[in-house]
Amino acid sequence: MTIKHLLATCLAATAFFTACKDSPNTSDPDPIDPQSSLYSVWAATESGSYLLTTNSLMKDTLLSPKNNKGIDITSHLPAAFYAIYAYNHDGKFYLSNDGKRFSQFEVINGSQWKETSAFSFANNFFLGKVLDNISTPQELVLTKTAGTTNKEKNVLEQPIYYMNTAKLAINKTLNVEIPMIKFTPKQPNGQNDDPYIVPTSMTVRGDKLFVGHKYRSHITKQDIIDTAYVYVCDFPSLTNGKIIKDHRGGFTAGHWEINKTTFLDDNNDLYIMSRRTNSSSYGLLRIKAGQTSFDPDYFFDLKDYNVFSNSSSLIQKLGAGKAYISPYVIDPANKKIIADLRILVGGGESRTTMNFMENGKLYDVFKTDESRWYVFEYNPETNTVKRGAEIDPGVTTVYHVNKLK
Repeated sequence: MTIKHLLATCLAATAFFTACKDSPNTSDPDPIDPQSSLYSVWAATESGSYLLTTNSLMKDTLLSPKNNKGIDITSHLPAAFYAIYAYNHDGKFYLSNDGKRFSQFEVINGSQWKETSAFSFANNFFLGKVLDNISTPQELVLTKTAGTTNKEKNVLEQPIYYMNTAKLAINKTLNVEIPMIKFTPKQPNGQNDDPYIVPTSMTVRGDKLFVGHKYRSHITKQDIIDTAYVYVCDFPSLTNGKIIKDHRGGFTAGHWEINKTTFLDDNNDLYIMSRRTNSSSYGLLRIKAGQTSFDPDYFFDLKDYNVFSNSSSLIQKLGAGKAYISPYVIDPANKKIIADLRILVGGGESRTTMNFMENGKLYDVFKTDESRWYVFEYNPETNTVKRGAEIDPGVTTVYHVNKLK
């Protein structure tokens, strides 16, 4: 028996699944109580995109866009392309989908989708990384997808915006300058390539900023160097910068949209996902607390596990030394797989762009092997799941599951 088969057998044997009725209560109109907590599921059908709202994700009910129960957001978020440029922060949605306009939207009374503020950038803008651990309800700290290559300085200039959430105005801007390596590969036809930098992560830890980045070919638009590069500098002064690199696991995984491929554990150790070019072979690198170089004694090879089947998934810190890298719950410090949530939920997969934590529990959406969509609650302390609301079977994709208030 292989290790993977043994893991699956053990997890299946120990899993605890709280079953609901085969069919949820669809006769209940499930009215929204404006005084209660509010949650939303952003789902897409063949005809458009909808926000499905509810006061409880764990209620035995059916969330559906039919009969005007879903908020139609098709004109603003029509397809998967925009899921990677949309973020929920402090109950409000922030999105960019036309190349310059940055918008704030709110759900009003659980049934109306309203743009409450907007900011127009002078130049090209799509929402990139969100620095959530230094953002506040009053200020969203973010960057855009692609900076500007300064060939004279031989750097990528990547802005960091401090956005006032009350009036959607920029309080201040920092400009990180990431040095570019000297690398001029040639294509088989002899044409010189001119690789460019893509920022894959931004993490602030104390007085240091860590910017993961990778190199892509201008000709093929493919990742081309199997080396993890991270630019480290003082923060917020952005001085004393240096490049650190590691060859063991490939490039720093991810792309320039909002997906988050790093996390800080309870000890303040920084973990960074890596990936091999032209493969789905992932791994974890570590920069220990107080250090500014890769830990030479640590590499968690995940090549046997299909993590990040959706490149836009967000890594979620669970606490107590655990993290969620869809679909796995891992113990990164001890290089262990704790659970495969596909097994705990009875089969299926998750392709969400955003999940969230509340009261120490993880909430995510899975499409089961029977092609039925459900919200699931995962308890890291007990390693158990509970099944919540079902989502209309006509849904083709679920992008976000969020708490709005």
